[in-house]
Amino acid sequence: PLGAIAVVLAGFLVFAGLGSGLSARWSWPGSARPLRIAIGAIIGVAVLYMLLLPSVLPWLSGLPIWAKAVLALAMIGPLAFPMGMPFPIGLEAVTRSAPALVPWAWAINGCASVIAASLASLLAMHIGFTAVIGVALVLYASAALVLRDAGIRRERAGAV
Repeated sequence: PLGAIAVVLAGFLVFAGLGSGLSARWSWPGSARPLRIAIGAIIGVAVLYMLLLPSVLPWLSGLPIWAKAVLALAMIGPLAFPMGMPFPIGLEAVTRSAPALVPWAWAINGCASVIAASLASLLAMHIGFTAVIGVALVLYASAALVLRDAGIRRERAGAV
């Protein structure tokens, strides 16, 4: 279990960091499209994993530990990469529109990250990992809807 946690956390941090780094080159000032694409990718990959992994993981249990680590990293990448994008894209937007709120954005992100990691672990033990992924998908979909509604309000105000 300790080795598994190390592989998963390290892999997640590396791939999310790569996604974060790419998002700086990928975002377009004033456009919510990169954020929508990132959120869509997160939702799409998570749903795919929810559907496929329960039938695939039992086949992998007999593999040697090194093969499991390599496969875990290969499976973490497609989800972690787009998960590294929303915060830097949003931070760029905050920096452009309300620079005084940048410290608040960092503080809220830090607080939410600590709470979410702890809460996800506790919820996974009580309601199951699949249910936790379902909750996360609902939250990401809610963020996409809020983003869409903000874009609609901005268009109606003529600030496109």
